[in-house]
Amino acid sequence: MDANTQSTELTGSFTAAAWGRIAPIMAEIEALPLLTRLSDGTLPPEIFRHYILQDALYLKHYARCLAIVAAKAPDNAQVLRFLGSAQKAITVEQGLHAGFLTQFGITAADVTSAEPSPTCFAYTNFLLATAYHRSYAVALSAILPCFWIYWHVGEAIKNQPVVEGNAFQAWINTYGDPQFAAGAREVIALTDIAARAASPAERIEMSDVFVRASQYEWMFWDSAWRLDTWPV
Repeated sequence: MDANTQSTELTGSFTAAAWGRIAPIMAEIEALPLLTRLSDGTLPPEIFRHYILQDALYLKHYARCLAIVAAKAPDNAQVLRFLGSAQKAITVEQGLHAGFLTQFGITAADVTSAEPSPTCFAYTNFLLATAYHRSYAVALSAILPCFWIYWHVGEAIKNQPVVEGNAFQAWINTYGDPQFAAGAREVIALTDIAARAASPAERIEMSDVFVRASQYEWMFWDSAWRLDTWPV
């Protein structure tokens, strides 16, 4: 089942409506040259180095967001779900990223001394602020695009013909993996459950932060393509 099929099956739900709101953003994401050239193996190494280093910085903060969401969860099952997700985010950083960092010549010292790009800084601070200060339901809606959009992108790239010797195949395998898809579907379902218990005003806020996080997803990939750094 791909992400488009999943959104069709959710017709009438909060998340289906939220996914519909970001259709123009998703069209722009699907057209990003970084993803197109990652898929066909022609992405310049310096761009992937920039992206994967920023992603390592992002995941450190995203894992903390997931832990905050876990602390706000209404039952033990959801606490464990998001603590597990936080652990997996750190595992991805230590596993997938460690391999890529070595493959593309990035040292441990490079990671330690790296600072987030303007987009990475803005996105992670938006997520942390939302997780700390807003309700469980709103926080869920802020972290959901990272799960859902990566699932959608991973499925789309996985379904393309495999390019022999693609240096980025491990990235494609990670986000096209059925286990990643299952995790994304679970967070979608939990967000719908939270939305049903939310007030009308809270559901509007949930939808708004979902859109904002989706915009940041586009910005994150685009900034990596442009090798974005602080201008001054």
